[in-house]
Amino acid sequence: MRKTRNSSIELLRIIAAYLIVLRHFVGANAFDVWTQPLSFNKIILEGLLYPSGKVGVVLFFLISAWFLCESTTDLKAALRRAWILEREILFYSLALTVIVLATDRSLLTPKILVSAILPTSTDLWWYTTSYIVFLILCPFLTIGLKSLGQRTHRNCCLASIILWSIGGGLTSFVSFDMTKENVLIFIYLYALVSYWRWYQPELIDRRTATIFVILGYTISTASVLTLTPITLTLDRGTHQQTMLGQNEWMLPVMLIGFGMFSLAKQHHFTSKIVNSIAKSTLAIYLITVYPPSPHSYGNECSTCTASTTIHGSRHTHSA
Repeated sequence: MRKTRNSSIELLRIIAAYLIVLRHFVGANAFDVWTQPLSFNKIILEGLLYPSGKVGVVLFFLISAWFLCESTTDLKAALRRAWILEREILFYSLALTVIVLATDRSLLTPKILVSAILPTSTDLWWYTTSYIVFLILCPFLTIGLKSLGQRTHRNCCLASIILWSIGGGLTSFVSFDMTKENVLIFIYLYALVSYWRWYQPELIDRRTATIFVILGYTISTASVLTLTPITLTLDRGTHQQTMLGQNEWMLPVMLIGFGMFSLAKQHHFTSKIVNSIAKSTLAIYLITVYPPSPHSYGNECSTCTASTTIHGSRHTHSA
């Protein structure tokens, strides 16, 4: 008998997709949020909505990794998953390219045309490329991590957290060789979530999870409050006020992501409607971050931002 999906987790997929869209409506907006003076709207946009997009990426991966680390370590099964995902990606890459070709071909470049045929190998969407690479490596990672045993695995997680989420996760200019939009991010997250699943599944209770979410957004908001006057005075182009929400491994993003996932997995309910909608979340991501898309919805959104205009005149922002 087929196991019924927990709709709480499926609802989290929908929320994750929405969070990614919110980030892109801030970053790719025709209205330049970054250079505006400190205000309530700026705090909401940069301190809450912008980092939430990276939280959405973490959530997408955690949902998959939580179940993958308990699945078979058979390479054929991993390749089958990768091929199923590749077919879906290829469909959307071709369909979106045809739509843009018919509506505004000026947005298409030779690189995008090639990527439409080879979306994964050309990194058309970084998440799906990195995830397919991860799927292929996953059986070997699982076997290796299990062979470490609990104590060594725990120490590996602690060292990784200190290096990347604390040492390299509190500033944008210290990374310890962690590269944005790279499969290494997923390997790091997998090491953490597999330890959590295998050895201490009740490690993060509801109270702790709630604290994680609140603390993560507090740190991100405090960064905007503290750094905006400095960045506007010294350098208007680096967006350093949002540096704590720029990457998936950064401490505030990790706290929020793990907290939200823990809250969702501890709450169980079943809804066919939610489960059906959740199946379309990958499509939302692919459409939203398809390279020509920011140019389209960025211009469309320029009229929407009038109601959230922060002090000052309008500027043009390139995504």
